[in-house]
Amino acid sequence: MASDIPEKRRYGGASFEDRQADRRERLIAAAIEVFGRWGREGATVAAICAEAGLTARYFYESFPNREALFIAAYQAVQAELLTEMAKASGPDPVRAALTGFYAGLAAHPGLAKVFLLDAHGREPDMQAAGEETAKRLAEMFAPGVTSMLTLAGMRGAVIQIARTWIAGGFADPVETVVETALAYARASADVPKGSTRPA
Repeated sequence: MASDIPEKRRYGGASFEDRQADRRERLIAAAIEVFGRWGREGATVAAICAEAGLTARYFYESFPNREALFIAAYQAVQAELLTEMAKASGPDPVRAALTGFYAGLAAHPGLAKVFLLDAHGREPDMQAAGEETAKRLAEMFAPGVTSMLTLAGMRGAVIQIARTWIAGGFADPVETVVETALAYARASADVPKGSTRPA
């Protein structure tokens, strides 16, 4: 009888948990596309579900609201960007890291918009979601620098250069952007030591 069939049965060899995880990943990927295309405010649950090929039922199976999905998308974008940066190599690690950072943004403009424009100045949950990535970027762009003020200034310069570049449609070549940011990264190593990061 139908009532005797487990609700969470396997389909096509995939368990319920696997299918649920797949739907969640599809929603995150769709959110990145829609956020990048229309901006956070223009990305409705209906538009995201349409992009993912799923119904609203499956949206709320994975996320309590749109804000929770945006945070998940933001975290996914950060992971993708760090992966892109890890591919960059060269005799100068700071230049390589900056090249990977800006080249990754240029290669994925939708991701760049989510990462740096729509996420800017958002609620505390969004800021918390970016803290670990911010620390990793600081370590890559200013290795050995421990002053919190210096790191904040360097990171602010690198990020603001990126925001201006993105808003301008990536008009300048990556090499020019890297050279501009590199000056700030280099300068951070010459600033007198100040208060260090908390342990």
